[in-house]
Amino acid sequence: MLRAAILLLPVASFAQSTAVVDNAAVRILNALDAPHKPTPLHKHDFNRVMIYLDTGDQDITIDGKVEHHHWKAGDVVWSPAGPQHISENVGAASLRIVEIELKRPAPATPAKRDPKLDPLLVDKAHNTLIFENDQVRVFRSSMPSGGREKWHEHTGVGRAVVLLTPVAARVEAANGEASPMNGGAGDALWRDGPVKHRGSNIGARPYEMVIVEVK
Repeated sequence: MLRAAILLLPVASFAQSTAVVDNAAVRILNALDAPHKPTPLHKHDFNRVMIYLDTGDQDITIDGKVEHHHWKAGDVVWSPAGPQHISENVGAASLRIVEIELKRPAPATPAKRDPKLDPLLVDKAHNTLIFENDQVRVFRSSMPSGGREKWHEHTGVGRAVVLLTPVAARVEAANGEASPMNGGAGDALWRDGPVKHRGSNIGARPYEMVIVEVK
């Protein structure tokens, strides 16, 4: 079930935050929310996708009313822009969060998707929808060691990829070119534009990632 939250502090003065991607479509931040350090009253101007890398607890205060959230590692939530609020990590340990700010409004006409190349349809065993709205489609993708994806296509202006586990992969493009894809848990990547490709897990362990297609 999709949960919406008025969430965390991408501003450096509120938390330890690092922008790893900043382009016309998105800004992606790695944020570290220390415990028991409430933020100043603030708001966010963009809708966001939030990916929690740690389990923990967070209170969001809006107009004097407190929303309590218990997050599990790997949780993904939609966080709409505004209103003004105060956020506090009320757990005992820091929370690591990947935050994807969506700079572009929803397109008037979303790109058409070929069902025969839709990863959620052609490979249901390894791809699971988390949520979809007029700006993004967000799904979880996994692959066992030695496994290979079916040919599929990503549509829209691009996609953010957040690794939940270490990844050692080889990606084949439709034009025959191949490239490595390597990273550690928590790494966030951006890839422009629509693409047709397939990936192979060449690592010794299964991998898991969250893919945020920006329409």
